[in-house]
Amino acid sequence: MPAPELETLVTSLIRTHLGTASVRANLISLATTEEIVLIANKMTELSNKEKGADGETNRIMLGLIERVLIVPGKIQITISASAIAEVLMIDAKRISDEHLSLQSDFRNRKRGVETKLILADATGTCDETLFKNIALAHRYFDLIRSGKTYAEIAEAEGASKRRVQQLIELAFLAPDIVRDVWEGGQPVGLTSHWLKSHAFSPVWTAQRDMFKAI
Repeated sequence: MPAPELETLVTSLIRTHLGTASVRANLISLATTEEIVLIANKMTELSNKEKGADGETNRIMLGLIERVLIVPGKIQITISASAIAEVLMIDAKRISDEHLSLQSDFRNRKRGVETKLILADATGTCDETLFKNIALAHRYFDLIRSGKTYAEIAEAEGASKRRVQQLIELAFLAPDIVRDVWEGGQPVGLTSHWLKSHAFSPVWTAQRDMFKAI
């Protein structure tokens, strides 16, 4: 399992855990109203950072880990009481052990030669290359309908005629498949490379059946 992928998975889980209302309210025993507010604000600040956007925040998140156990398809994380207490600036003895453990299912997702680790309950990430190619395909198809030839489009776009012909095929993808691509929920193997390498039917029901088998 690639280290960067594992770090992303772990920091995502910890952010989600610390952002849970029940954890924020009960992590500290006998907390005063003022402490609850201060602690909630601190954990919200940490949990709301976008993944990869703040290296310092990621470092803090990873520093909270006491133990990570990984078995096929499942990850379990134990947060260090002393580490979270230091971040929250409170006595470690007041940390509730009940809220220091979390676990989640995950799966490996192949997209071309790239492997992504996806949390079981997480929304997939949009394949930007595929989505941009679909948008480009619709633009090329509109140009064809306006009377342009493949050669004219290729010259204007600085692309090969073959490239234009390949991309235009994507304009015939079913609307629900395009939506799934945007939401990151398309079949695992459905990539630009796969679509360029395989002929597929313009009939939407046939596409759905074919792509399910990828």
